[in-house]
Amino acid sequence: MTDEWDPSIAEHKSMAHQIEVGNGIPEMRPMRMARAAMEAVGFEIEHEEDLAARGDAIPWYYPLEGDPRKAQTLWDCVTVLRVSWTGRLVNRSVIRCLEWLGIAPRGTFAVSQKLEDAVAALVAGGQAKVCMCMCLCMSDTESELQLFTPMYLMVSRKV
Repeated sequence: MTDEWDPSIAEHKSMAHQIEVGNGIPEMRPMRMARAAMEAVGFEIEHEEDLAARGDAIPWYYPLEGDPRKAQTLWDCVTVLRVSWTGRLVNRSVIRCLEWLGIAPRGTFAVSQKLEDAVAALVAGGQAKVCMCMCLCMSDTESELQLFTPMYLMVSRKV
């Protein structure tokens, strides 16, 4: 979560919870806590940047919005169609039917609904600039270079 995320705001807390449940994350924390943790173990942050906040014309969450106007390639059209209202309706219907026929195990539809909720929360969090689910943290230790998820750049060195 970005530093603008405030757990005392019910909407922010709800977004975080839906993302956590849908993605199997135990607890999402704001970047200020990540910075504090890195400094607590002796790293000095030399550079950090939220690459999603660079002001691109099309935001990072556009494939999840279901807005065909933002599709840039033919594959984007397919991706956007899957999460559009029509795509979700078809997906729900097929999953419900497969579950009813016994082809898909019981609970598949409930899981797909949780995933849809997570997608909606990611989009809402991205639009509100409180969710930064893609982040790259680079830290150099004497033994190895460790890389994490892309889109947030943090370069540090051990003091």
